[in-house]
Amino acid sequence: MDVAIREQEVRIVVTLQAPGIDPSLVLAPLAMMPSDPTMHLGPHEAIRATYTPEGPGIVGLAWGQGMGQLAVNASGDGAAWLVEQAPRLVGVHDDVGDFAPADRVVQRLWVRFTGDRVGATGTVWHDLAWTITQQRVHRTDAARQWRRLVHAYGAACEGYDNLYTPPDPDRLARAAPWSLRAFDIDERRATALIAAARVAQRLHAFADQPYSEVERALRTIPGVGPWTLGCLRAFTWGDPDTVIPGDSGIPSLIASTLTGARRADDSTMLELLEPYRPHRYRVLRLALAARTRR
Repeated sequence: MDVAIREQEVRIVVTLQAPGIDPSLVLAPLAMMPSDPTMHLGPHEAIRATYTPEGPGIVGLAWGQGMGQLAVNASGDGAAWLVEQAPRLVGVHDDVGDFAPADRVVQRLWVRFTGDRVGATGTVWHDLAWTITQQRVHRTDAARQWRRLVHAYGAACEGYDNLYTPPDPDRLARAAPWSLRAFDIDERRATALIAAARVAQRLHAFADQPYSEVERALRTIPGVGPWTLGCLRAFTWGDPDTVIPGDSGIPSLIASTLTGARRADDSTMLELLEPYRPHRYRVLRLALAARTRR
């Protein structure tokens, strides 16, 4: 079995001040696929194995009952980068000062989930591979396919129970699309995954650039369209106003949360979210939190 990060590697340990922030809320979207072997999230801790511009790494976060302080530890070649990125990962730099929803529904949700922030991972390859795997399939199926892909092309992290790095882009770049059928990944998604893997080094370089400066380059990757771009803009770059178009469930979730309607399409979703600029994605996060934390 390949081992990406060994237990004896030197760790970097720091304390991070995160006033008013609930990391379990911030990080929840990154753990939305069941049993993701790259991400473990508990009530008071999170561990994520990923690829950074400096190489693979593991970041661990731990926090107590109150909001305000986290212990951060990181290991692997990407440890220093992950520690530097940690404030953005948990949304320390997300400014909610001008978020003052006028309607009672969103007001109540904001009071209930006031510790939520829009975090930014900065891990472009990891997030893109994770997102492509979810394209046009049920989340349960995507989770199973992602686990199988990670176990085949990722590497175990020594000292952790069932923690793996994301697929190694160098290995995946050499795969044939038909070979991913073994993981129930269809040819269209397989082609997109392999194409993204072949430009992974260029993707790492995007991590510190504004989304507006890299969107055109991302669009050149086969299989990367509006839905995938919306997910990257939300998760990787942490844009609190992004909207994710073309999703089978998000428009109806927004409509049911804001109006009680059971069904909606993208145009209705956009109309409902318009009054919340520049916090449209923040409203979606509140709706998702309300659905998962009943």
